[in-house]
Amino acid sequence: MRNIIKYGIFLVGALSLLTLNALALSNPSNDNTELENNSNEAIGIDICIDFIPYTHEELRDKSDTIVIGTVKEILPPRWNTIDGKKPKKLLKKLEYPDDIIYTDIVISIDEYLKNPLSSRELIVRVTGGTVGDFSMTTDADPSFNAGEKVLLYLRKDTNPNTKDIGHEHFIVTDFYRGKYTLTGDGKAITHDETVTLDKLLSTINQTDNNTNNTEASDNTETVGKQEGFSSTIESKRIPFISFFWMLAAVLAAVLIVKHR
Repeated sequence: MRNIIKYGIFLVGALSLLTLNALALSNPSNDNTELENNSNEAIGIDICIDFIPYTHEELRDKSDTIVIGTVKEILPPRWNTIDGKKPKKLLKKLEYPDDIIYTDIVISIDEYLKNPLSSRELIVRVTGGTVGDFSMTTDADPSFNAGEKVLLYLRKDTNPNTKDIGHEHFIVTDFYRGKYTLTGDGKAITHDETVTLDKLLSTINQTDNNTNNTEASDNTETVGKQEGFSSTIESKRIPFISFFWMLAAVLAAVLIVKHR
C-alpha cells in the first residue's frame, strides 16, 4: 500500500510537469508571438544603421532642396501600415525598412537655399516614435523639438514602404548629418559637428558645382549596411523541459504502478 501511494504521488508530479510544459509551449509570449504587448512595460525596438557621413559639398549636391526654417509641429507617430497601427506579424519577423514607426515634422520655411518651392511649409519624415506600447528608435535619424530653428538638407522620400503614405514629404539627407540646429550666436550644430552658419551658406551658395544636375540618391542605399534591430520582448518558455521526456516519464510511472 505504501508503495502504491508513493508511485501515485510520483505519477501526479509527472502529470503536473507535463501540464506545465504544454502551457509553456502554447504560451503566446514565446518566440512565435505576434506583435502584442500584454505587460505594463513598453516594448522597445532599437535600429542600428551604419552609414557614411557626407561632406558639406555632398550634402548640398545630393539634396533636392535645402531650407532654413522652424519646427512648427511634431505630428503623432504612426506605423507604416494602411491604418497606421501595428502590423499583424511576428515580432521577430519585423524588418527594417519594411516595418517602421515614423514621425512627421511640420517645418515652417523661413528661406529656401536650394530649389525653392511655392509652399511655406514642408513635412519632414523621420524613423522613430512611440505608438501605444511600442517604441522605435534609431541611432541615425535626427530628433526635432517644437520651436527649434534648423537648417535642413532634404531629399524626396523614395522608400517604397513610406513614400506614398500620408502627405507629400521629404526625408533628411544622410540621416542626422543633414540636420543642423541654428543658435542665436550664428552657430550650426549637428550630432557630431559644430560650424558657423556662414560656412554652410558659403558652401551652399557656391556656383561651381553640379547641384542642378546631380541626381539625389536615396537614403535607402545605406540600408544594406544596417545591423538590424532587437526588441526587449523575451521568450518565457520553461527551459530544459522536453515534452518527449515528460511523456516518457508518465508512461514509465504508469507501468511501474501496474507492475506493483
